[in-house]
Amino acid sequence: MAAKSVPASDLSADLVRQMRNLKDMDIDRLLNEVWGITRATPADKAKTIAELKKALSAPYEVDLPLGRAVYAKVCMQCHTLYGAGGKVGPDITGSNRANLDYLLENIVDPSAVIPKEYAAHVLNLTSGRVITGIVKNEVGPTLQVQTANEVLTLAKDDIESRVASPLSMMPDDLIKPLTPAEVRRSRRLSPQPDPVADPLDEGERQGLLRRQVARHVARGHEAVERRGERDRRQESGDQEQRFPASQMVATDFRLTIKVKLVPDAGNSGVQFRSEPFGTTEMKGPQADVGAGWWGKLYEESGRGLLWAKSGEAHVRKNEWNTYEIIAKGSKVQTFINGQPCVDLDDPKISRRGIFALQIHSGPAMEVRFKDLHLECSTPDAGGGPSERTTTCRSSEAQG
Repeated sequence: MAAKSVPASDLSADLVRQMRNLKDMDIDRLLNEVWGITRATPADKAKTIAELKKALSAPYEVDLPLGRAVYAKVCMQCHTLYGAGGKVGPDITGSNRANLDYLLENIVDPSAVIPKEYAAHVLNLTSGRVITGIVKNEVGPTLQVQTANEVLTLAKDDIESRVASPLSMMPDDLIKPLTPAEVRRSRRLSPQPDPVADPLDEGERQGLLRRQVARHVARGHEAVERRGERDRRQESGDQEQRFPASQMVATDFRLTIKVKLVPDAGNSGVQFRSEPFGTTEMKGPQADVGAGWWGKLYEESGRGLLWAKSGEAHVRKNEWNTYEIIAKGSKVQTFINGQPCVDLDDPKISRRGIFALQIHSGPAMEVRFKDLHLECSTPDAGGGPSERTTTCRSSEAQG
């Protein structure tokens, strides 16, 4: 590495820790020179790591979306996971996240192993300002410094002193404000091989249902594109109903979506605050669509019909109809073309879950969806509603 024949980045942090455990002074010196800072973990931090490892080894309830919300709250500012996040620290998508020891050592004691490319410097400017950051580029009379929040370009003449810091940009006490439940949720997310939808993820803000529904179209349905919209035809009937779904978790929300049955036959609907049930079903409330069902509220795989009054009178047959669903706490309201349908306060109704579009089993049918607009409060890391809102629009969707 000193000869530049092997990149320092080829030596991973977990291997550096193992080499450090050899307790060889020459190896320690060489690592410090060519790779970065390495040191032993202090006794108090080692105790914390052992306690966390014991707690995280016990069985616990799986809640991936909320685990991702913890990641968004704590880690996303500096790290990238599956393409979303900051660039201050290393991309953790391909790191050794399945190894609990590796995770805890890096989270509890991040300053024990610091690669050179992520080593922080303390810069004292002639103006009196003090900046702590990673020197990303140094060309001519300027250098670029990555702080926790931004990239700064500084004139070297404005720098009074520059000292390498033995501390990581990642704070030592990052895990302390989290509850045990939040720590477990983060742990369950960490080894996932595929991205888990995060209600706070920037990538989910645009085209949420359009993209995800398109990836989960039902078997036996032939896609047809016509006049700028997408529809889904069930040519010969299905034995099982399908629920193309988004994995975005929402609590309180307002959703508007345009839907058309061609002709006004068959049965469909919009699932909300729901969860997968069995291999192909969903469990949760559904705003119904279909002759004899328009405007009703049904609890799929649950209590059945929750609101039996029809909204059929408000439907424009064989045309696009605007369906609006508003959920806040235990109260659910729906509107078809601006006219009220459901107005229900149900203490038993689910308070959070995902969205899905129903393609019913039975005779051949065709249903179209487009122009989705969603505003929602998302669950915070503790499971309650966050003050942040997510708005996503799309010109078309298929279901």
